[in-house]
Amino acid sequence: MTKRALWLTGGLLLAVLLVGSVAEAQQVPSAVSRAGRFVFGAGLGLQGDTVDDTAFALGVSGDYYLNNNFSIGPLLQFGLTGDLFQLGLTAQAKYTFDLAGLSAIKPHVEAGIGFIYADLDLPDGRGGDDTSFLIPLGVGLEYRLSPRISLDTTLFFNFTDLDVRRGNDEFFLTWLVGVRIPF
Repeated sequence: MTKRALWLTGGLLLAVLLVGSVAEAQQVPSAVSRAGRFVFGAGLGLQGDTVDDTAFALGVSGDYYLNNNFSIGPLLQFGLTGDLFQLGLTAQAKYTFDLAGLSAIKPHVEAGIGFIYADLDLPDGRGGDDTSFLIPLGVGLEYRLSPRISLDTTLFFNFTDLDVRRGNDEFFLTWLVGVRIPF
């Protein structure tokens, strides 16, 4: 089984488990309303199946909640290896679920659209740079430690049309673990 198949299988399994748990959830009022609030998020992690295999990842996001569950905002994804610099900027829409009896745990799903720039420098000259569209689809889970800070993990399925190795690179995964701070 290739690395791409392993990443896809693991990601799809996580998505199925998350969607299954969310499907049984009922809406309950949140102890702290998110409506009208801005939430800053930052995380570290990995990008798999990039144009240079696995990369170190950094993600930064900003969510403005239009109501208690739906937010919009930017997502910035960085991917770095010794030979790769990758930067993606997208506008995201996110839906956060309230689980009955579990006010500290908040699963979410999100999707967005934007662009990505990748620069690959390989010694044999097979590298290059390219800019393309980026469509990230994400599933994640937030755990509220206090009203002022939450832990967060998100898995993004990123679809693109990069061409930096003289061939199309149409998909990569990003897994981020970080914090979210409401303002």
